[in-house]
Amino acid sequence: MVNRERMLSLTSALALVVLMGLLSVHTLTSIYQDIGRHITVGRIIWETGSIPHTNLFSYTNRDFPFVNHHWLGGLLLYLGERFIGLAGLIAVKAGLVACAFGLALAAAWRPRIALPAVVIGLASLFTLVERTDVRPEIFSFVFLAWFLFILYRKPHSRLLWTLPLVQLIWVNTHIYFFMGPVLVLAWWFGEIMRSGRSALSGRRHWLLFCFLVAATLVNPAGYHGALYPLTMWGNYGYSIVENQTPFFLRAFNYPVMTTVAMFIVIGLSVLSFMINRRHFRQNIDGALLILLTAGFSFAMIRNFPLLALVAIPVFLRNIDESGWRIRSRSATVLSIVVLGLIGASIVTNQIYDQAHISGRKFGFIVPTGFQQPIDFYHTAGIHGPLFNNFDVGSFLIWKLPEEPVFIDGRPEAYPADFIQNVYIKMQEDAEEWHAQSERYGINAIFWNYNDITPWSQVFVKRIIRDPKWITVYRDNSIMILVKNIPQNAPIIAKYRLK
Repeated sequence: MVNRERMLSLTSALALVVLMGLLSVHTLTSIYQDIGRHITVGRIIWETGSIPHTNLFSYTNRDFPFVNHHWLGGLLLYLGERFIGLAGLIAVKAGLVACAFGLALAAAWRPRIALPAVVIGLASLFTLVERTDVRPEIFSFVFLAWFLFILYRKPHSRLLWTLPLVQLIWVNTHIYFFMGPVLVLAWWFGEIMRSGRSALSGRRHWLLFCFLVAATLVNPAGYHGALYPLTMWGNYGYSIVENQTPFFLRAFNYPVMTTVAMFIVIGLSVLSFMINRRHFRQNIDGALLILLTAGFSFAMIRNFPLLALVAIPVFLRNIDESGWRIRSRSATVLSIVVLGLIGASIVTNQIYDQAHISGRKFGFIVPTGFQQPIDFYHTAGIHGPLFNNFDVGSFLIWKLPEEPVFIDGRPEAYPADFIQNVYIKMQEDAEEWHAQSERYGINAIFWNYNDITPWSQVFVKRIIRDPKWITVYRDNSIMILVKNIPQNAPIIAKYRLK
């Protein structure tokens, strides 16, 4: 009887992990975004053995310095694309996300709290799904979950000393590396609350933290790289979607599923502390982490996964310590059935249709249309200098490497003044466009006209009516225009759109 109940509990936990994996198997929606630049940077590192420290890809700010904080992530993506292809990267990504979710769940899971684990697990996986595309941050999810697993499940084992090694990899892979020392500091503070001053004076805690700091400094930019999460905002002249608040994005009909799930995660976390209020002092570290990651999530939707992963062990520890139990075999069986039905809705795409998440379908799907404007550009014999928008720059770096871009998706790799007073003003003001397009000798425009920024909308409406610029290509996302000058006359005569 006991073994049967344990097996049912374990089945429900495994079903959650499988669901997370299924939610991560979807269309490569980042095809026009960052993945191409990451792959290109990885290729350069692989072929040259050096890490770029300047902008490198634009003709407007080629030598502008920037901190390459995810060089190792780019290298891994390049090697993955080279040996297993983009569809293979989707599969690996899904496995890594499921692994991260499983580690966070295993950090505090017990058979006796299997049903509460299903509740927080569902809320967390629908929060985390906000960021399940192929990007270097996927590695951050695994590293964060490993820290949680060790600090919550194995804090007194030798595995604790793997954390500095993981931190060494993390600081070179993705900017979320700062969460490593944050987690350890919160855990250390919790140890002080639980054990008193012995935790403050203990050599093990000091050594661990010192090793973490030392590992964080081992990156191409040294202490500048270690402090980069704090300093990068000093030169960040462009506000991208992933850095917006969920409240701001509601005005643009951004899908609400992950935001609702995020609020449920916060509500469940608060409820768990109320249920376990007698042990609040001992779990102050968990409260601090929830406050911190909830604040991050309110500030930027890209931070949803931090809250989603942290909340799982925090919630489960509170529920377990409180002694609150729901022991019902029929309820556990019902939860497994519900998880199975959700899995079926993912595979049949019903969940994406109901949540109004456009462009995402279940499967190892690599969009094929992305190559068409590139093929047209080559076939038509168009040449730059190009004027492109922010959203499509990284794609051009990848697929049109012979043409330096005007800008790409790295605000930190361009002077903020250039972004605000050149790039944006060229779109907003016709006179500024004329002056700067002459200054840079712009001959062609490669534009993702689905860009929802107000300046892009103004620019698109104006430029397609400008007789000095002729549209020669247009699909569901991209339009290409050439300057109406004699040298482009053959292209215009053959490809001009009516």
